[in-house]
Amino acid sequence: MSEPVEVTCPCCATKLVVDRSSGEVLAEERPRVDHVKSFETALDQVRGGERRREDAFSKAFDKTQRLDELLSKKFEEAKKKAEKDGAQPLKPFDLD
Repeated sequence: MSEPVEVTCPCCATKLVVDRSSGEVLAEERPRVDHVKSFETALDQVRGGERRREDAFSKAFDKTQRLDELLSKKFEEAKKKAEKDGAQPLKPFDLD
């Protein structure tokens, strides 16, 4: 039998023990990460999230406002084109 191979993930630094013949992961050892945050750090993250949400909302609102203006301009141009063309629209009964 062949010896297993130890591989370290470049992204998360997890150590994997892989069987050479089957390619299956036999064991994994994840590095310890301390998730303890101070109250101030957590509060700053919450406040930062509030600012990000406000910015996203204002951008979406501005985009909606510009969209309304753009659609009204397109509608006016289409009306002008229809007046210039002067052709009557086809009626469904005329197609028979």
